Amino acid sequence: MSDRIICGWRVRSDLPLPETAPWTGPDRAVDIEIRAAAIPAHIGERNAELPYLEIASDGRLLIDAGPVARFLVTPNRIIVDTPLDPDAPDWRACLLGPVLAIVCYLRGTLPLHASALRMGDRAFAIAGRSGAGKSTLAAALARRGYVFVTDDICACTGFPRQPLVQPSYPAIKLTAASLDALGIDGRGLSPIGPDFEKVQLPQPAGYDPSPLPLDAVYLIEDAEDDSEDRIIHTDGVEGFQRVTAEIYRPPIGRLLLAKPRFFAMATQLATGVSIRRLVRRRDLRQLAALVEAIESDLIRA
Repeated sequence: MSDRIICGWRVRSDLPLPETAPWTGPDRAVDIEIRAAAIPAHIGERNAELPYLEIASDGRLLIDAGPVARFLVTPNRIIVDTPLDPDAPDWRACLLGPVLAIVCYLRGTLPLHASALRMGDRAFAIAGRSGAGKSTLAAALARRGYVFVTDDICACTGFPRQPLVQPSYPAIKLTAASLDALGIDGRGLSPIGPDFEKVQLPQPAGYDPSPLPLDAVYLIEDAEDDSEDRIIHTDGVEGFQRVTAEIYRPPIGRLLLAKPRFFAMATQLATGVSIRRLVRRRDLRQLAALVEAIESDLIRA
């Protein structure tokens, strides 16, 4: 059993979590325990909008990621029931993805569907739907000297004051095509489930689990008719609508946080950071030019 740090929490796990960083903070109480155990087949009613989720009368959540694993979740405990070997990456991809987002909601943290990097003592995020290319852009920027902060789930706290990013763990998920575009040799990297189309690329250089003020969010969207890449600053109602769409699985947030609190946090995020639309062509050959455009925009800001 070892203590790790994930999104600022002290996590004690009797299952291996090699992607995560060890706890190096003060000797304080454990926030979340993770252990392996059998889970009942059902604990409550299935949610019609979220069929993989059951909620018990006492507030426990059952997340069904079968056949890989099932998870019984409370704000301070995660029970993992998996037929796979404890060292298998499949169940950890679920734990450090959808399950982590649910724990964020349960603990009052807003998970943005984004990767984030550090510039100086502040952070910027690149948000977008699955497959939009946020991890590829983050990896490209990391190779240009920006320090990697988090991938896929960007846990935001600090509301209602300055939004803060809580780093998750020092690894990034990339496809073979992205590795080729970045000039990275993928041999020896661990494929991750459930589809095994991506591998886990460690990002230990300069990794710091301390929270960072979030200054800007770039929202990835497709360019129409193969038009040029561009960055468009947006705010107000449009900024709120666009950034809210990139929160990790909003129906879960509205369910677990309650709608008024969810929208209050989304509003505080939209008004507390600079929102930019990152309109780009879906062509990895344009990756270098897109990275340069982001760099130029950051410098101007």
